[in-house]
Parts: sequence; C-alpha cells; structure tokens
Amino acid sequence: MAKDYSELARTIVEKVGGEENVITLTHCVTRLRFKLKDVGKADTEGLKATKGVLMVVESGGQYQVVVGQAVNDIYDAVLKVSGISAGGEVPADDEPAAEKKKLGDILVDAISGIFMPFMGAFMGAGLLKGLLVLLTTAGILDRSSTTYTILYAAGDGVFYFLPIFLAYCAGSNFGAKPFLTMALAAAMVYPNLTALYSSGEAVTFLGIPVDLISYTSSVMPIVFTALLQAKVEKFLYKHIPPLLQGILIPLFELVVLFPVALIVIGPVTDYVGLAIAKVIEAGLNFAPAVAGFAMAALWPVMIIFGLHWGFVPIALNNLAVLGYDYILPLTVGCNFGIAAGCLAVFFKTKNRDLKETSGTAFVSALIGGVTEPGVYGVLLKYKIPMIIMCLVNGIGGAICAVAHVTRDVQISVNLLTIPAIWVVYGPAAIVAIAISFVGTFVLTFLFGYSDAMQEKKG
Repeated sequence: MAKDYSELARTIVEKVGGEENVITLTHCVTRLRFKLKDVGKADTEGLKATKGVLMVVESGGQYQVVVGQAVNDIYDAVLKVSGISAGGEVPADDEPAAEKKKLGDILVDAISGIFMPFMGAFMGAGLLKGLLVLLTTAGILDRSSTTYTILYAAGDGVFYFLPIFLAYCAGSNFGAKPFLTMALAAAMVYPNLTALYSSGEAVTFLGIPVDLISYTSSVMPIVFTALLQAKVEKFLYKHIPPLLQGILIPLFELVVLFPVALIVIGPVTDYVGLAIAKVIEAGLNFAPAVAGFAMAALWPVMIIFGLHWGFVPIALNNLAVLGYDYILPLTVGCNFGIAAGCLAVFFKTKNRDLKETSGTAFVSALIGGVTEPGVYGVLLKYKIPMIIMCLVNGIGGAICAVAHVTRDVQISVNLLTIPAIWVVYGPAAIVAIAISFVGTFVLTFLFGYSDAMQEKKG
C-alpha cells in the first residue's frame, strides 16, 4: 500500500508561504522546485525541521525542497491538497522582476531547466551505449549483427538528435514556441544538410558564405537559437496583427531565423565551445593533479548549490566536437564516496532513525546514483563526513586527471555500471572509485562520526 504524503504535502505548502505564494512548481529526481513570489514568506527553518524534508536550498532562482526519492508521490500529494497546478504559471506581471535575480542564478536556472526534463532518457541511452561497448569488447555481441544495429539506434538516437530534445526544453524555458524551436533543430540535423557538411563542399545562402558545422549531437547552437527566437517572437507578436501571426511568424522563423542560425550562431558557438574546451584542457595539462583534485573535491559542493549544471553543456559540447569528454570523468568516484560515508554512519550509529536514513541513502547513491539523500540527510548534516568525502574524492580526481581519463559516451555512474566504466573510462577510473569508497568509509568510520554528534544536533 502506497504511503500517504498528504500531511507532509500540506506542511510544505504552508511553510513555503501558502499556495498563493507559489508561481510554479516542478520537480526533479529528489527535489520539489518552487518559484516563489516572495521567498521571505517561506519558513525555511521550519521546513528543514519537518520530518520527510532533507534540506532546503535556494539556487538558480528556485526554492528547492529536497525530499529524496519519494519526490514523485510527494509532488502528486502537493497538487492534490492545494490549488497549485502541475507546471502551472501565473501571468508575467506577478513574477519577480528578472533584474532582481543574480546572473549566476539566471544561468543555473536556465541550464537546469533545459537539461533536467530529458535527463532520464539521456542517462538510459548512455547506459545502453556503455553496455554495447562492454558486450562487443567481450565478444558477446557482433558489431555487424542486426541486433547490434537495433540496440545501437536505441542508445544513440537521443545523442544524434540531441538538438531536437534541447529545442523543446530551451524553447519552453526561454518563452519561445517550443515546436517551432524543434522545427529549427530538425532542420539542423536534416540528412541532406548533414551530407552537405560531410561533403566539404562550399555552401552559400543567397550568395552569403555558410560555414557549416556538424549539428548532430550539438548543444550550444540550438540553445542560443532558441534564445534569439524568443526575443524575435516577442517583438513580432507585438507588431504583427493577430490575424496574421499564425501564418507570418512561423514562416519568418524558418525563412530568416534558420539561415541566421547557420550563418552566425552555429559557427560562433562552435568557436566559443572549442575555446572553452581548450582553456580547461590547458589547465588540466599545466597542473593536472591540482585541477583534478579541485574539480572532484568541489563537485559535491557544486551539487548542493546546483552549480554542477554549468559543466553539463561543456561536457556535452566536448563529446560533440572532440568526440570525448575529460571533465566529468574527474568526478567518477563522487557517488561511491557519498555511498561509503553513509555506510560508515549506518554501521557506527545506534540511532534507529539515522540508521534508516543512512542505509537508504547508501543504497540510493550506490545503486541509483542519486546522491542528494546522502548529502543532505547524512554527510552535510554532521559536516565532518562531508569534508572527509570531498577530500578523498579529490584524490580520485587527481588520479583521473594525471592518467588523462576520458569517456566517449555519456553513462550513469553507479555500482551496476562499473563494468561499462572499466571499458569506457579505463582502469584508472576504477582505482579512483576504489579510493573514494574505501578511503571515505574507513576515515568516516574511524574519525568522521559518533552518536555524540547526533546528540548535539538533537
């Protein structure tokens, strides 16, 4: 029988300032993500003290209530006990002024809003591609077989047509018509255009040279095209009579905006992406151990504030442009370090509630790769386990940087994917995972936690 979260839902709604204070409500894997009219009306300390709430985080212009893997049920319960609609949005006049938001919050909000909605399909496809690498390397599956072709299509389709997935999310996030954004993205990956790029022939549009790039699997071109589209639509809807809007605006975007995307946005974002990649790569080459340690040690902290989303488009751009990514592999041990810290607390504590929380968080991080319950519910709560985990994780990151660990597919990182990690990342990544897990467990068990800390918290 499913657990009843109605009372928790009512408490959450009350403590975020009531349903009248909510602009929008969405959720991700572990968090209810509110946009509030007035954050000052929210009872943050009261929410943190509520049983069932792991943590409250203000990031990216969102008021995030971390509730763990029961988020789907709790989200549904909130909708049932309140007048808040799923993904509902009030008129723009009721929203906080955009200029009041910090630039960092705006960027994090935009990036998470674009990438989060399809992350499940993205990670599932990446895991399948990693599994295919494992099966073909072991000689279990023949690359020339039709079985491989079918499975590879299932795994690679999301990546190949990534601009179309991004188009819907970016269009919706920026306020553009998302299906028109998808039409622009579909044109970018249209087979004839892709073949034209592959041929290397000179391309012009009305006599204007077009520096074609590969748009399949690309990230930044369609995101910035969606941003421009939103601005253009806002202008056109103000100046074109309503009777003609449905005809002229879509036509304008396909005839004018799409060539602009090919002539200007595509090449510029391609150069910018390459420049960013080169700068980061230069830093890793200059002092790989230091850079790798810093990246891996700070990664759990970045997750807390949602800042890790800033690295997602860079990593995806690396995969699209370079064919491999060297940034996120530095963090390969993070999930295992978090799981190990929770396991150490599980064995060390005699408190029944904490044992249940830490045990569940251990399984969540190790098997599911979902780390928020462990970070908020266990490690961060007692501070020292969090510090130990970050520092040990940094050692694994330094090893990965020195060994130049890379990956050519996007796969999730957890216990079940270790064989694929061995094949895709290489043995140095397995060493980093072992160090993160064993080191964090031993140090947390010996020095990082005692029930005296739990008593002080009480």
